[in-house]
Amino acid sequence: MNAATDCRAALRRLAAGALVALACAGPALAAWPERPVRIIVPFPPGNSSDVSMRLLAEKLTGVLGQSVVVENRTGAGGTIGTDYVAKQPADGYTLAMGSTGPMTIAQWLRPGTLGYDAARDFVPVGAVAWAPQVMVVRKDFPASNFKEFLAYGKKPDARLTYGSSGNGTTPHLVISAMLAQAGIQATHIPYRGGVQTATDLVGGQIDFISDNVPVVSALLESGKVKPLGVTSATRIPSLPDIPTLQEQGLKGFDLQGWILLLAPKGTPEDVVARLRKETAALMRLPDVRDRLNAQGLVPMDMSTDQMAGFLAAESAKWKTLVEQSGAASN
Repeated sequence: MNAATDCRAALRRLAAGALVALACAGPALAAWPERPVRIIVPFPPGNSSDVSMRLLAEKLTGVLGQSVVVENRTGAGGTIGTDYVAKQPADGYTLAMGSTGPMTIAQWLRPGTLGYDAARDFVPVGAVAWAPQVMVVRKDFPASNFKEFLAYGKKPDARLTYGSSGNGTTPHLVISAMLAQAGIQATHIPYRGGVQTATDLVGGQIDFISDNVPVVSALLESGKVKPLGVTSATRIPSLPDIPTLQEQGLKGFDLQGWILLLAPKGTPEDVVARLRKETAALMRLPDVRDRLNAQGLVPMDMSTDQMAGFLAAESAKWKTLVEQSGAASN
């Protein structure tokens, strides 16, 4: 056998070995996506988190070449849909909308009862939006800004009441944190949702609430409530005239919800990398940012390195707020 024959035989062996390696590599090296992708939203259709995911799904459909559809699986404060995704194959075809409640708060409200663990079962693949809140008081409340509200709340005979969309929800925990920092007291009245809370605020049954922009924007526009301040560190683009609580003396106060795109842990790295790249690019588009702002959301700018520790940091923060509020014991 001459040198040329030996060379051809060696090349055949190398080619065969490469084909075996590709076959053994499995789904990670397969063309993705080869079929429609689902994003599970654990809340009802129509709210701001659902709208943000439908916007993202629409845009991802255009860049991935496959349909990306939103599926709502609701219940138990978002934990049912989140648990469902945690138990799906980690193949990139079932993703989750992750938000503050089911991903960081729920585990501290009901320790040991969830069927999933955010840090163990999920990997962040896309930063979508912040969901800041606005604190508002009823129209006839004897204060027109946050400083006047604090002065009223510190009177010996003050009897403040506030509502939220439920025990341990972000509106509840945000107000609880504000009260603790401000050194005033108020009675919490939990409701089954933000709409009923807002209705009773307008009706005078409670004094104040804190909630996302879609819940309070129409009330502000009609003059049925008065704004106290924004709970995030910076003003909300859709409500630029409302100052933050920080601006009005509540030093360092910065509490808001958020929306992420998540995948089950173990999803192939090339799939996660592509989702991160595409989502980051889409979140920079002017029309996407405008549509998020119109929903009272703030586009989220977060690098891959920042996302890596985000859930752990948020989990620790909201654990402290749950303990401070006493929500886990209710």
